[in-house]
Amino acid sequence: MSVGQEASLSFEELLETSRLSQPYLTLDEENSLMKKIILVWGLPGPQASSVATALVGNPLFNVRGIFNKECPEVARFQEMGVQAEVVEISDKGPIPIIKLKNVFRDVYGVFIVTNDIEPLLAMRREMEVGVKLAEMCERLKIKHVIYSAVDFVFRITGNRCSRYDGKGEIEYQMKGMGLPLTVLKLPLSYDYLVNTLIPTRQGSDYVFTGIVDSKLDFDVMNYSDIGPVVKLAFERPNIFIGKTIGLTVDRIDLNKFVQQIREVFKESKLTWRYEQLSWKEYQRDKKNNRELATLLDFHCNYAPLRDVRTMQALNPHVQTFSEYVSANQKRLTKLFKLVNTT
Repeated sequence: MSVGQEASLSFEELLETSRLSQPYLTLDEENSLMKKIILVWGLPGPQASSVATALVGNPLFNVRGIFNKECPEVARFQEMGVQAEVVEISDKGPIPIIKLKNVFRDVYGVFIVTNDIEPLLAMRREMEVGVKLAEMCERLKIKHVIYSAVDFVFRITGNRCSRYDGKGEIEYQMKGMGLPLTVLKLPLSYDYLVNTLIPTRQGSDYVFTGIVDSKLDFDVMNYSDIGPVVKLAFERPNIFIGKTIGLTVDRIDLNKFVQQIREVFKESKLTWRYEQLSWKEYQRDKKNNRELATLLDFHCNYAPLRDVRTMQALNPHVQTFSEYVSANQKRLTKLFKLVNTT
């Protein structure tokens, strides 16, 4: 399967998989009473946190969670039952190979997400780290690798996007190594949208500015909903190994984005609107967020359409964008620096 192809599992197959009461065990594992160790790389980011939380307490697995630095979340996950390890990797300096070998010891399966924690690594460094992790999986013959990926924008459109292209290159390398791999292709995240599309106050109005004109919709999801999907994939390697599955929870356009914000904050009697620019107008102003423009252009015009039912089958408790905005109203009030006019 090439990098650009997606799931060969039908919606009906995914739904049936999610309904199975007993996990699948391969013949060489049936006689083993030892729990399999799952290494979760990328803590305390939202995806890895969701995965570790979903796996803790599973009778099949022990969870080894890898943090990129010491932080309060280390103790919290240890209390949950996660074996927490710290592997510090920054933009500079050598990758700690000996430390990596130690944390990979006796591991059955690995979940990998790269660059999911601010500050983000440079794309070249993200690729270096991701490929090194893949090589470690290959060398130690890890039985199941699940990689959280996004579409490879440059290979599809010819436009560079460092936030996506590093992950695309890592996926390409992993598939070339022949790893026992499951790739989960994610769309834009809710967090990225609200953290990037921050309104400015103009009198009594809150205005989303510097947005490239587009009336097309695009796929979005809460990355924290990925945990149950990964848990299911580790439980059923016979179904998921060798598959690339595109996930989505909701489809919105820019107008719906603003409408959902307006609806949640309607009691504040604030005025919300957005100003759109043509692509040429957008390019003239170097202050505009070119990464956001590239991503919106890609997801509106080039990204493969995904079936919302796929994610609903794998995790029926997902959060729509409107539910996300409602649940994060206090955080968004602070993020947007809102002034209540009531």
